[in-house]
Amino acid sequence: MISEITVTSNLHHAFTRVEASQGMPGVDGVSLGGFKEDLAVNLAILGEELRSGEYAPLPLLRFLVAKRDGSPRPLSVPTVRDRVAQAAVLNSIEPIFEAQFEEVSFAYRKGRSVRQAAYRIKELRDQGYRFVVDADLDAFFDNINHELLLAKVANIITDPDILRLIGLWVQAEVYDGEKIYMMEKGIPQGAVISPVLANLFLDELDEGLIRKGYALVRYADDFVILARTRPEAEAAMAFTEEILEKMNLALDMEDTEITDFKRGFTYLGLIFAGEAILAPFDRPKRERKVLYMPPPFDLEKYFAGREKLKVKGNDNIDV
Repeated sequence: MISEITVTSNLHHAFTRVEASQGMPGVDGVSLGGFKEDLAVNLAILGEELRSGEYAPLPLLRFLVAKRDGSPRPLSVPTVRDRVAQAAVLNSIEPIFEAQFEEVSFAYRKGRSVRQAAYRIKELRDQGYRFVVDADLDAFFDNINHELLLAKVANIITDPDILRLIGLWVQAEVYDGEKIYMMEKGIPQGAVISPVLANLFLDELDEGLIRKGYALVRYADDFVILARTRPEAEAAMAFTEEILEKMNLALDMEDTEITDFKRGFTYLGLIFAGEAILAPFDRPKRERKVLYMPPPFDLEKYFAGREKLKVKGNDNIDV
């Protein structure tokens, strides 16, 4: 599979995919434009590193941006080079993963959208599902268990080279301005491969609820379970908590409630009220305000002492 991933056409396609998503430089300071200036050379070097097994990702750049309410939200971004490597692998494995996913999942999938998720909710409402478990997971991306995730990947992908690469990207090093440390759990939201891994991890939840006969609509870690009666909704919520406990996850109880269409609820930015589905007026997109950006990363020092800088367990390395 690695030979398929490293063909020139796939690497070019991978860069195009990364370029379309925009994004900022990582710890090496190389922008999309800078990488593109010597694209052929950069892709050739990357391809050879992937084929030879010498490829190793640089640490993620962790910085803080402001949420809508002004509170800080950490983001961790790979370098452009590492994003291209992830996209190259994703081009090959995405169809394999996609075949495993359920119809109830609408995020990060080609041909699926918020609009389709809303239409499915309307269909269920019209079929008599009047009660809703409006659920949200507690810090989902930050709490994904690496061992469980990589086991799920290995159940689908058997190629050792691909498993090694995914393991490197999941158990990544992070630079936060003061130290380099290893991610012990969670996956970075800025990584190209994270959306498909998130859907894979939550596929267990989808399958469990479907087997039990519950009507589920999920968009990433934001989901609703529709029921005909309130007791059925309560049972669905309790069963969901049981599944999540096995996955080392939990509901965010501040943002999870049982409601109904008469009372109304907001999901995916849409307001469901009685028979109506309302979309608020479009607000201009605001650029995320950066609250903290780490100082420049010392690449020379990092490469000189890479073995020393490798972190095990909770050890931290000052840089």
